[in-house]
This record gives sequence, structure tokens and C-alpha cells, in this order.
Amino acid sequence: MRKSNFYIISLKRNILPITFLIFTLLLVVFSKTNLSSAKDGLLLWATAVVPSLLPFFIATELLSYTNIINFIGKVLNKFMRPIFNVPGEGAFAFIIGMISGYPVGAKIVTKLRQDRYMYKI
Repeated sequence: MRKSNFYIISLKRNILPITFLIFTLLLVVFSKTNLSSAKDGLLLWATAVVPSLLPFFIATELLSYTNIINFIGKVLNKFMRPIFNVPGEGAFAFIIGMISGYPVGAKIVTKLRQDRYMYKI
């Protein structure tokens, strides 16, 4: 009875490496299909994702060097503090993040943290 429990525990411990091994073997077996799919994915990234996000990355980087973050922070501090418990400068990240989407909003929050406009709660 004890011996069968050992095999179950051993199988549970090794299920992730076995799964990775199976996926690796499938990648090698179907390499032609995977290569064309990777090429299509990179082409889609280069023609759709980069052109749509690059202007937002450039615009937010340029805006962060102006005084607009401080201006927005002063104007919207009374709304941002009670609602989100962040300083008013967080409104800049909120507005740009809503306009341009996740990666740009996350980048702005990181930049605001690095420039000490925001702090960890």
C-alpha cells in the first residue's frame, strides 16, 4: 500500500517537467508550422502593435518632461486622493492609461514612481 502512494507523490512532483518535455518534443516535431506561426506573430507585432503604441510612448515621454504632471496634480488632487488614495499626479497616469491602454499606463506609473511623484502605499 505504501509503495503506490510513493508513485503518486513522484508523479505529482514530476508532472511539470514531463509536460515541458512533451511540449518541447512537439515543438521539434512540428517545427515547420511553429516557424511560420512565429514569423506571422512577429509580422503582426511589427505592423499592428508597434505603430499603435509607439506614438503614445513618445508623447507620454515628452509630456513627462514638461510641467503638465504638476499642473494636473494640483488640479485633480482633490478628486484622486479620496477616490484612489493616490496623489493628484496619478491622474496623469490614469488619463493616459485610459486613452492608450495597459502598457503605456504601466510605464507612466513606473516613471512617476521613479521621479518621486508617487510613493508606495
